Parts: sequence; C-alpha cells; structure tokens
Amino acid sequence: MSEAAEPFTATGRCLCGDVSWGVSGRLPPVGFCHCSQCRRVSGAGSNAVMHVKADRLTWLSGEDARRTYALPSGWSNTFCGRCGCPTPQLGPHGRWFVPAGSLDGQPELSISGHIRVTDKPGWAVIGDDAPQFPENWPQA
Repeated sequence: MSEAAEPFTATGRCLCGDVSWGVSGRLPPVGFCHCSQCRRVSGAGSNAVMHVKADRLTWLSGEDARRTYALPSGWSNTFCGRCGCPTPQLGPHGRWFVPAGSLDGQPELSISGHIRVTDKPGWAVIGDDAPQFPENWPQA
C-alpha cells in the first residue's frame, strides 16, 4: 500500500469490503461506455468509470484480492475475487479506470461523455447533455 500525500477526496470499495481504495485530488469526470463488454461487466446499459492518474489512487485494503479476466482481444476486467464487484484497473497511459458506482457516499461528479453509443441497447436511455460519440473518444 502506498501513502497518500493528502486527504482523500473520495473512497471506494467492493461489495464485501475486502478491496478498498482512496482517490486524492480533484475527481475527474465520469465517462460512460456502451460497448457490449462494458454492459456485460456492469449488468447495465453502460459502464461508468473515472480515469484517475496512477499516483492519485491509494490502496487501503485488498489490492492482492483482485482478479483480472482478459479476452484474447486484450479487453479486460478487474474485480474482487470474493464478491465479484468491479475494482480499479490500471489502464493505458498510467491511469486507473475507477468504477464510479463503487465510490462511497455521494461525491459530486460531472460527466465527460458517452462512447460506443452505436452499441447502446434500445432500452437504455441517455438522460444528460454530455457529448455522445458513435465509437471511441475523438483523438486529440
């Protein structure tokens, strides 16, 4: 476990509480992915994650209790080995994908947008004014 340089802005945990973490600094906006893999791991019409810089996430418990399932394509999901709840997963560019629904309390979060909206099921409704992209985020 690493030491936090400042108090946590938010904390999160899995359903059973074995895996927990803290995020320091400003909370980034939430992005929603509507692809079939993200829908399957979330059990909903999209998967809501924040992209947190690696040095801003601190493991509080259970880092070693996490398990990862990866598809041959390279897409993967990291979860608690006991309860199956999604947990932060280190993604490309040194950022953690932090499941927004796993945060404790009601932190004030903004929405950055929705990707893969062409894969969105008809029963899922996007009810905000955030940008929507047919595929992935536009390249900067």
